[in-house]
Amino acid sequence: MKIIKGKDFRLRNTCVTIGKFDGVHLGHRQILKEMKKIKDKEGLTTVVLTFDFSYFNNSSEERLNSYDEKIRILEGLDVDIMIDYPFDEVTKDLSAEDFIRIVLLKRLGAKAVIVGDNFRFGKGACGDISTLESYGKMYGFSTIVVPCVCYEGENVSSTRIRDELSRGNIEQAEYMLGE
Repeated sequence: MKIIKGKDFRLRNTCVTIGKFDGVHLGHRQILKEMKKIKDKEGLTTVVLTFDFSYFNNSSEERLNSYDEKIRILEGLDVDIMIDYPFDEVTKDLSAEDFIRIVLLKRLGAKAVIVGDNFRFGKGACGDISTLESYGKMYGFSTIVVPCVCYEGENVSSTRIRDELSRGNIEQAEYMLGE
């Protein structure tokens, strides 16, 4: 797997997913499995666009997987490229449309964008699935939405895993992390 840090790249014909991926949990793994299917079917390069974690320097949100663990997991799930994109003031202030035009199209050359059904993006989280779908039709990329994965009747998320860990429920947290 190739690792790119920063904004200085130009890719073409990619299938992209986007997120912090501070813990590669069952929901992320489902998205990555769908990416693999698209890669095999359409020959697209799979890209995980993740954000530089240092911006989210919040002690209540420690990484669930170390950086090295994240790389190992993504490699094992056949991801071609992982990008550590800086979540700086410029990125933070991008509108949903600008994020699509500048990042997804210009830098990533996205032909497919695959996200969970609760995905939000752009300044103030103003963009959602319908935003992606609308711009996808306009700019020629497909939007694939993967339903949230549930465990014991609730959605799997990094927040939920942190909650389980804080309550001492290690087995449940490990299960949701795919361990």
